[in-house]
Amino acid sequence: MQLNNPESIPTVASKAGFAIFEIPEGDFADILPKAYHAKPNSKGYYAKEDIDELSKLVQSKQQSDLIIVLEDAETMNENAANTFLKTLEEPGDHIHFVFLVRNDAEILPTIKSRAHNYYFPKHSKIADKPDIDAETLKLAKELISATPQQLPKLADIIAKSKPDARSKALKIIDAAIQLLYKSYFVTGNNAYLTKLDKLLAVSEAISANGHIKLQLVAGML
Repeated sequence: MQLNNPESIPTVASKAGFAIFEIPEGDFADILPKAYHAKPNSKGYYAKEDIDELSKLVQSKQQSDLIIVLEDAETMNENAANTFLKTLEEPGDHIHFVFLVRNDAEILPTIKSRAHNYYFPKHSKIADKPDIDAETLKLAKELISATPQQLPKLADIIAKSKPDARSKALKIIDAAIQLLYKSYFVTGNNAYLTKLDKLLAVSEAISANGHIKLQLVAGML
């Protein structure tokens, strides 16, 4: 799923057990600076031994959330990837994994399938505002504020968008997600996170060819 604002990464990372972010440019060290960061070894890749070290950290008891960031995770060799999959099967409490990559196509499909996958367009900077057209912004705001009575009609309008309803729906949902992120960062109100969780799930379902209207109505109630 496309995200337009890197400031959304901390919220997404803290809600997901495992997330992959494809970020074409920028310094990975500036992303989640308070998290535990791992980097490729001196040979420029992750070997099995490097993941074994992370596994020891994962197995330790944590009293609060621990986000483990693997920078340039696409450099993981096959043995390291298989070891990571085993680690992912039995994470300790409060453990969150984040892959930061330049090209997520180089990540093994068996790993990608277990993650929440996000990407940022080039030149997406922290200070940038999402480039949202007026109609999309209007529908995104209506989607966020819609009551249970209003939602079916709104979902019907979105589902019948021309020429590509699915792309249009995902664009509206992405705009709504960006608005919720901004509202949460400004106010700290957890109610925005509740709606955010619902929209992220709806976006994934529609991206996987789920019924647009049904997913919007059922997911947002």
